[in-house]
Amino acid sequence: MESSSESLSATTPVGDDLTAMAATTELLASATDLGNVLRRLARRTRELTHADYAAACVLDESGQPERFMQAGVDQDAARRLGTMPQARGLLGSIALSANPVRIDDVTAHPAYTGWPRGHPALGPVLGIPVRTGGRVVGCLFAARSAGLQPFGPEDERAAVILGLQATISIADGMARERSGRASAIEERQGIAHDLREGTVQALSELGRRFESIATDRANTDKRAAILNGAMAIEQLAEEVRQYVDMLEAEEPRSEPELSRDLPFVIRQIVPTGVDTVLNVTAVSLQRLGPRESEHLLHIAREALTNAVRHGRPTKIAVDLREEGGEASLTIQDNGAGFDPANAHVGLGMIGMRTRAERIGASLVILGIPGMGTTVRVLVPRQTVPRA
Repeated sequence: MESSSESLSATTPVGDDLTAMAATTELLASATDLGNVLRRLARRTRELTHADYAAACVLDESGQPERFMQAGVDQDAARRLGTMPQARGLLGSIALSANPVRIDDVTAHPAYTGWPRGHPALGPVLGIPVRTGGRVVGCLFAARSAGLQPFGPEDERAAVILGLQATISIADGMARERSGRASAIEERQGIAHDLREGTVQALSELGRRFESIATDRANTDKRAAILNGAMAIEQLAEEVRQYVDMLEAEEPRSEPELSRDLPFVIRQIVPTGVDTVLNVTAVSLQRLGPRESEHLLHIAREALTNAVRHGRPTKIAVDLREEGGEASLTIQDNGAGFDPANAHVGLGMIGMRTRAERIGASLVILGIPGMGTTVRVLVPRQTVPRA
């Protein structure tokens, strides 16, 4: 049976509704960001509907999940599932529905296309759209294992009320994150402008002066030292230019989402002909808030840029996973590597270290001459926003 219009008026006392609403309001009021809101909504959906599994998601303008948080799936299963689900088949039909959807057995539904490897076998499913501004911006999902009792009108009623409360919290979280991201982009553009108009031009002019002195025959005794200084200054100017380019690089318009943005960065930086491998686990994404995700994205961008520019690799691997309560990002290439004892500490390396420090993460950069470079960032559990 699939239902979207059954009466919900008689089975649940009003007092129970008010008690549940008060508890939900208190739960959502202290959520610090959109990720926290979705985590708490997923858990609350599971509690109120007595489901085995639940999820809360925000949709982009095309109807695809932009953020997706689940409750009830253990870490091992989440690792096997990998990245965020796409709004195809049954999930897509529920996500795009304007009304609540209650399905007794998903495997009998016309839109059912099978479960991905490692996905729990589900039977009854309940989907609730979250609407704001005249469109569906998110969804709440509840599910029970195959063969269990279907969801009833009282479960749908509880989820519908939760969906109404979720509208305010999700809209507020989306607005705050977009506002913060717009401010951050404006700040980066301002810094980039100042660097390009001031520092880069000044360094280049100084380099030209040194070159002029070095080519003056009257200063032959100082020529080598001055020429070396000019080369060092030009190298610094080039590093500043690269840093400016990174600041001015096109950013995703929405909240950072590493399962989407890491492939974008790889396509943007790694040239055709270099083999790339990307692995992102779902459980690692759930441990990262927007701030951590943005800093990790910039570290990945810098590490990939350095690998391509200096290492000339044929293979690059990017891996984001959860290890012992920490989110671990590793960028590894098989390029030229470097000798740590004689390594030049440039703006790129300084930038990566600074970003790691800002989120309380540890950064290890290991180079082996002739064998490649590994950049690894570990974000501890306590730095990630908790629900």
